[in-house]
Amino acid sequence: MLQSLLLVAVLSVSRGSNVNRNTAIFVDNRIRHNAIAPSEPLKVFALFVRPRPFVAHAPGTSVELTCEAYGSPAPSIHWYKNDAPVYEHDLESNEHIDTNPESLARVVSTLLVTKTETEDLYRCVVKSGGRMKSATSKVYRSIDGDGGTEMPERSRLNPLAPRILVTYKAYVDQIGNRVVLPCRVRGHPRPHITWTHRGMMDTKEVIVKNGPRMKVLRSGELVLSPLRWTDIGNFTCRASNVFGEQLATTFVYPAKPE
Repeated sequence: MLQSLLLVAVLSVSRGSNVNRNTAIFVDNRIRHNAIAPSEPLKVFALFVRPRPFVAHAPGTSVELTCEAYGSPAPSIHWYKNDAPVYEHDLESNEHIDTNPESLARVVSTLLVTKTETEDLYRCVVKSGGRMKSATSKVYRSIDGDGGTEMPERSRLNPLAPRILVTYKAYVDQIGNRVVLPCRVRGHPRPHITWTHRGMMDTKEVIVKNGPRMKVLRSGELVLSPLRWTDIGNFTCRASNVFGEQLATTFVYPAKPE
């Protein structure tokens, strides 16, 4: 029952940027380990948003493929091109973050495709606690007189407003654990990343500064160690450069183990 309440909280707050404070604040923040036997992992695992099954790739442009899933433990999302891992996007599009077994999260990952010869099959693979789901998308070259869709090498250095590729929409974990909130970004010039926090009862956001317990990594990830009950609320990643900015908000719910 408790896990169901926590799941409802995660799903409800991740439908929009605003937290339903009247609902979430009264959810019992305890995780009962004795309610579920170790041999029976919590069956919370779903692939919400799948990449489009067929995508036309126009010359000189990029294509975005998006996967969104929730699960416990917090799922990771990996991308494959024609059954080969998309290594060149590991630092930006693939989500490789160590998660705690007790965690519950809703994660979204976007892959930017800049080149298509004829057609390629992309696969989004979601993993959570030994379980796996996948979805595929066929990207094909649109008919055009220039004979290809490869972006010139120099175009990759052209101005590019920030694009957040990996983030959590909602995250639940035990108080006392080390938590890593992703914010993987692409942009040129390299976007500057800042995090802010707004608690359940706060009227304004507070800028997160590096200190003994909170730290923003070069990759854009925010580390909370240890997680405290006072961390409940919205953590917002803001990626900006001279050409624009993008925001992504994660609702964090610290749960008390029993």
